[in-house]
Amino acid sequence: MRASDATIAPGGSRPIATPLYHAATIAGYVWDTGKRMGSYLSSSPGIYYEKVTGAMAGGKRHYSEAEALSPEDRIPDPEDSLADAEDERRFQQHFSLAESERLMATWYCSLHRVLPLYGKVYLGTRYFCYRSLLPGTRTKIVLPLRDIFNVEKQKSYRIGYPGMILVIKGHEELFFDFGSVNLRDDCVVSILRGLDVVAKMEQSTILTDEEKLDADAAANENELLSAARRHDYTKTELLPADIEDDGPPILFDDGSASVLSFKPKDPLKITCLTIGSRGDVQPYIALCKGLLEEGHKPRIATHREFQGWVERHGIEFAPVEGDPAELMKLCVEHGMFTPKFITETNSKFRGWLDELLDSAWKACQGSDVLIESPSAMAGIHIAEALGIPYFRAFTMPWTRTRAYPHAFASLHSKAGGAYNWTSYVVFENVFWHMTAGQMNKWRHERLGLRSTDLKRLQQNKRPFLYNFSPSVVVPPLDFSDWVRVTGYWFLDEANSWTPPPDLLAFINKAKSDNAKLVYIGFGSIVVSDSRAMTQHIVDAVLKADIRCILSKGWSDRLDGEDAHTAEVPLPPSIFQISSAPHDWLFKQIDAAVHHGGAGTTGASLRAGIPTVIKPFFGDQFFFATRVEDIGVGLRVKHITPNSLGRALWIATHDDRMRNKARVLGEQIRAEDGVQTAIKAIYRDMEYARSLIRSVKGVKQASQSDVSSTGDATVDSGDDEGEESWTFVESESEADAVGHRGNTVGSPGSWEQHALQRRLGGFGKPALGSVVLGKGRLLG
Repeated sequence: MRASDATIAPGGSRPIATPLYHAATIAGYVWDTGKRMGSYLSSSPGIYYEKVTGAMAGGKRHYSEAEALSPEDRIPDPEDSLADAEDERRFQQHFSLAESERLMATWYCSLHRVLPLYGKVYLGTRYFCYRSLLPGTRTKIVLPLRDIFNVEKQKSYRIGYPGMILVIKGHEELFFDFGSVNLRDDCVVSILRGLDVVAKMEQSTILTDEEKLDADAAANENELLSAARRHDYTKTELLPADIEDDGPPILFDDGSASVLSFKPKDPLKITCLTIGSRGDVQPYIALCKGLLEEGHKPRIATHREFQGWVERHGIEFAPVEGDPAELMKLCVEHGMFTPKFITETNSKFRGWLDELLDSAWKACQGSDVLIESPSAMAGIHIAEALGIPYFRAFTMPWTRTRAYPHAFASLHSKAGGAYNWTSYVVFENVFWHMTAGQMNKWRHERLGLRSTDLKRLQQNKRPFLYNFSPSVVVPPLDFSDWVRVTGYWFLDEANSWTPPPDLLAFINKAKSDNAKLVYIGFGSIVVSDSRAMTQHIVDAVLKADIRCILSKGWSDRLDGEDAHTAEVPLPPSIFQISSAPHDWLFKQIDAAVHHGGAGTTGASLRAGIPTVIKPFFGDQFFFATRVEDIGVGLRVKHITPNSLGRALWIATHDDRMRNKARVLGEQIRAEDGVQTAIKAIYRDMEYARSLIRSVKGVKQASQSDVSSTGDATVDSGDDEGEESWTFVESESEADAVGHRGNTVGSPGSWEQHALQRRLGGFGKPALGSVVLGKGRLLG
């Protein structure tokens, strides 16, 4: 009797039938596999021996014709053609691909996860695939080439093995180890060629103006022919009229179509709280101008030095204390959150933080909604005290994800999804513990609130608006629904600015001479030796044989040793300016070199030009890495004549980089970040209000506990906060963990880290960890 025919009786029969069914299934699989292997060995023993020895040696194979040979010089080999066809059929069968998918090349390598997993990489015309070959493993990856940003070479985690990294849209990187440098380099070059082919195929669908006119004419002709054919047929009523008129409405969730129902009827007083440099304030001016057009009453609360700039745009201003230059100087000199930085901050900025908190509290009075850059620190507490909806908005990643590291923890080399997620957890705790004492004292004395901690703040539940492009920082798969990447909030000021005649003459002269023209400027960065920096830039420009528009903003904020130093003489190929609107200037040049601030990076990418970034601190390292990852620019470690000169030459002559930058510029210019952000505010307003009610409920429960005990220091342990979950795949894993004598959820235990690593780590299972285990990684 077959297992499928067995009748499962109540009670004790089920434990017997289930193992029999599974045993029959396994036996059938072994039988089919054995038959297939026996047939394969009997028909092609030589090919099987070649495959086994190739897998052990870790080789490669290309299936496309040699590019150096013309078609008439190629001599087809019938046996090779049959073998190639069989390999391609098995490739399609392994990964369930269409028959149109062609196999281009294969390599043996190891997928580096917790431990190296030996397998085989397949490159098709549209897909990158991987299959593990170790007994007992069934890991497969199916990744569309269009979802791969870039391929990078990097040292492997294993000593003596060259590594390769796939940078994927919205997902953590994938790491591979190869047996030799030649194998790795061959794989990298082949994948890059495949990416170029896919990119050209996608670009070919972009029609010129003439082609669009032809397409419109063809569409009109088709509509006329369709109307003529319909005229010959009698109209048939498929449904009664009453059903068509009175049917239930179709419910859908579309951000652009259903937003009108979310727009508030009355105008709102919306305060935007931020601190930092000009680049931190400028996006909020653009957002507030959009809010003004919507009929609201926006206000920007920031440093006094930006008051005139804000008010010129008709936006209400409220002052916030603190000198951004002092903080910037500290960051450049000691790095972000280094031991020296923390020591200097504790000694010098305790008074600075007190002034910031008190002035922010005054600036936000009378607000209906509060939008805050989390670096301002005070807004989440002020919104709790005022009982108003609270949004976060920022120019850099601040939400936990496995796809990208925290902007202040970006490394020059990739470290993987576990590091990325951990960087947010560590930063949140370090940042909070540096300020928790002052924050809680201020909450109690000024806001009338009790002490809090990270769990009660629920920072990762707050609606978040990221004002960078989803084409630059693709929204990760593990972002929550209330985290939105809206696009850049550009403030176009070119119409109100007139370029000086000598600058126009310099630009026109460069164009007439057919010379490459670049912009070099590092904003208001504070440097230790501005003269040496200027000299290195001059030497690099001369070395690259280009023309340069130089903005020396870095020396304007120095207050000491360089004040009386003679300026470096500039050659005729360099024109110095004090400032110019980026939205005008970047349209005139071939490449841009800057510090990697979020706003400046967005402006250069929007112009569709290659971008070279020399990061100094903070999020600049993150955006420098992103520019390299998406293939539209370079990251420079040090400003020297050789390194900067090489970067300038590549940025102005690399056709692949220039084409990618041009396409990215078109995508960014098609976005409307301000309107997308305003619609997101409307749609998430009720969710933000629900968090207010949650906080109020917790506060009332706590106050009732205090009144019943008579002790104001009693702290309720049942406060609603961020959930902490431990995921276990099966009962057997939980038992295995328990046998080691540790609690699964105990912090720092080996079992917790092992389970979290297997499931995607630290809070929720990432898609990659689940898909890479058994399924497909699809775009």
